[in-house]
Amino acid sequence: MPTGPSRTGTKRTRWRIVAVLVLLLVLIAAAVLVAVNPFTSAQAPTTDCTRYGLSDDDSRAHPHTVTLPTQQTDEDQTQAGALGALQQSFTSNGTTSRYHVVDGGVDTSRPVGLVVDLHGDGGAEFTEPGGRTTCLAAVAASHNALLVVPLTPDCTGDCTWWRDLRPNLRWLRALVTQRLLTDLPVQKDRVSWLGYSGGAEMLSYGVLSGARDLVTGGAAMVGGGGSPGSLMSSADEQQKKDLKMWWFTGADDDGTDPNSDFDAVEAATRGQRFYENRGFQQTRLELLAGHNHFDMPDAAILDELLSAEDPAASPTG
Repeated sequence: MPTGPSRTGTKRTRWRIVAVLVLLLVLIAAAVLVAVNPFTSAQAPTTDCTRYGLSDDDSRAHPHTVTLPTQQTDEDQTQAGALGALQQSFTSNGTTSRYHVVDGGVDTSRPVGLVVDLHGDGGAEFTEPGGRTTCLAAVAASHNALLVVPLTPDCTGDCTWWRDLRPNLRWLRALVTQRLLTDLPVQKDRVSWLGYSGGAEMLSYGVLSGARDLVTGGAAMVGGGGSPGSLMSSADEQQKKDLKMWWFTGADDDGTDPNSDFDAVEAATRGQRFYENRGFQQTRLELLAGHNHFDMPDAAILDELLSAEDPAASPTG
């Protein structure tokens, strides 16, 4: 008399089918999770640098956006690069402030330069590095230079460089000489400066007036840079002959805009004239038609400055 399958064999078969189905469901769920998980699949955001003067087809026009860390993690969230470090602290003679170092991709097998960018009043370039700062870092790296963005120590109110100029200048000098030129793999003869608005005022009133030895490349002042009236320290003939001092201001940046009552055209004109009258031979003033205080091509200006300092360099743009 034939016998049917045993109850034990039937149960085993059913469990095998169930196990296979569960395994398939787990694999499908895992595949879906990988496909939609933003932590594994999302690309780093980029910044549009055409608003700062780079052409859309320039290889530097869409760099990865530099961001401040949003959480404690071993993963690099900043996009500040191999040599980069954000929110670094520095103290000199009891005065403390912070600075960013951004490495847009320098090659340390070649001489590395340094660009120091002085922010405008309020310090948005420091607190929001995803815009202008990101673009300047990309341009600096194309000339094999690191970008440093220090925050003024005078940040109890409006975060200005120029209101408490001399103490701020002492801290800035110490930062450059005791930290940046010591800890970073940069050449002391390749230190360039850029300043916007209040940062341009700090350059013309402070750095170029009393700390020119720190400017071994050149300096560009955007949207300001007035006359200090007198030099803090006398200039030698080599500085007068070789030091590049460039002023770039929008022709419409004359204080008539209700959003900016600072007359940057007058400030830049007086600043350039002051240094020219004291024998500096590499001054330059550009009033850009159609531009105001808030739409200057800072990245293109930095690119031109660094190209002029090293004509043999080959930017990647």
